[in-house]
This record gives sequence, C-alpha cells and structure tokens, in this order.
Amino acid sequence: MGEGRFRRLELEERKKRPTLPQTEDVSPEGCFQRAEGEYREGNFENALRLYSRTLEMDRLMVEAWRRQALMLVELGEYDEAVLWADKALEVFPDDPDLLAAKAVGQCRAGDTIGALLLADRALRMPGTSPLRWLARGEVFLARGDGNHEYCFRMAAGESPGDWLVEMQIGRAYSRHGLLSPALEYFRRALDLEPTAVYVLLEAARCEEQLGLGWRAERSLEEVLRLRPGHLEAHRQLTALRAGGLGKQVKGFFRRLLGR
Repeated sequence: MGEGRFRRLELEERKKRPTLPQTEDVSPEGCFQRAEGEYREGNFENALRLYSRTLEMDRLMVEAWRRQALMLVELGEYDEAVLWADKALEVFPDDPDLLAAKAVGQCRAGDTIGALLLADRALRMPGTSPLRWLARGEVFLARGDGNHEYCFRMAAGESPGDWLVEMQIGRAYSRHGLLSPALEYFRRALDLEPTAVYVLLEAARCEEQLGLGWRAERSLEEVLRLRPGHLEAHRQLTALRAGGLGKQVKGFFRRLLGR
C-alpha cells in the first residue's frame, strides 16, 4: 500500500489539529500518554494520530515508533506496519521490540516464514519483553504450531498483572477464529482491569458467537454503565436482543469444537 494512507492520516490530523488548552501537557511525553489512553480505549486510529504527533516532536522516542507500527497492525494496514517498522529500524537498528512489531505485521500480511525469522532474531537479542513472545506466539498460531501456547504464557509471565498483554493475546486468538481461548484471555484482562471498556466489547463479541448470549448481554450492559451512550455497545446489544435460538445453537457447537 506504500505510504498513501498514512500520509493522508497525517495531513488530516494537521488540518484539524485543535489548539490545546494551556493546562494540557503538550510535550512529547504528554502526547504519548494521551496516545496510550486512546490505545487502552481501543481507539486505534486516534492513538495512531497521537503516536505520529509524538514522533514529530521527538523522533527518538522508540516506544512511540513501536506503538505506531502496532496500531497500523490493529487497523489492518499490515504492509504499512512493516514499512514504518523498517523506517523505525533505520533509527534504532538493533531494537528487538521493533523487530517483533515488524514480525507481527509480516505475519498478518501472510509472510509467516519471514515473520518467524524476525521473531526468532528478536528473542536471541539481550533481554526479553512481552512483545517478543507475543510476536512469536502469533506466528506459531498462524502456522498451526502448538508452541504458540507456550509463547503466550511467556508473554503474560514477562509482565504479570498487565491487562494489555492479556488483551493482546486474546486479540491474536480472536483474529484466528479461536474464540474460546480468546474469551479466556479477555476475561483475564478484565480480572485485572474491570473497567476496560474495549475488552468488555471484545468479550461480548466472543460470548455472542459462542452462544453465551446472557453473558454477552451482561458485558454490554457493563459497558453502558461505564460509558452511558456508547454507540457500539448500544448497537451490539440491540442486535443481540434481536437474535434468536439459531445463534445460541451455532455458538453451542462452536464451544463443543473448542473454537
């Protein structure tokens, strides 16, 4: 896809960028923290804009480069995620987490061989991190290799108590259609952060597709309690209540198959 979409995103952001209140932190660190807040809410496009703005102010904030690549992955822009990971690697050529972020992009783009080489290279470097294990786990998952379970356990163990890691594992399973393990990890994330609205929405989607309508309804009602007027939660809840026995039966068989 090249840089087209990302460049358009940057131009749109510059055009509509508001004047920030003087009380708001306009430093790179402040912008990065706002991006992190959007990421935690599941607002990936807003997060991407803010990570990009952070890098305009401080090109050497390596975590913003990593997050930028990962937001592009979350938005389904896999080729661009690889492209911008490569740009980041020009600045930080030996950063293992950037290699891991690139591996996730390549894996989602269908290049599991190249992705595995990158993930292995990242793990051979000094130190360790959840992202490196997450990347390797997703590559194994895409390749149908059962070692993904070990990698995901290692990722969670690298950052115990971090609900974002549990969410990311759930997202990986969900993307590959494995809803039962995805829901397990979403529930782990919610045990750590019960007010994580985005995780509640993801859990509700899994619960509905697994025929657990009553649990999905409870998850969506919790979203609306936390965020009254949340449009996506209203939409999902309306669709859920308009469903019928067919969805529950289909979900029952999905649970039997462990999916």
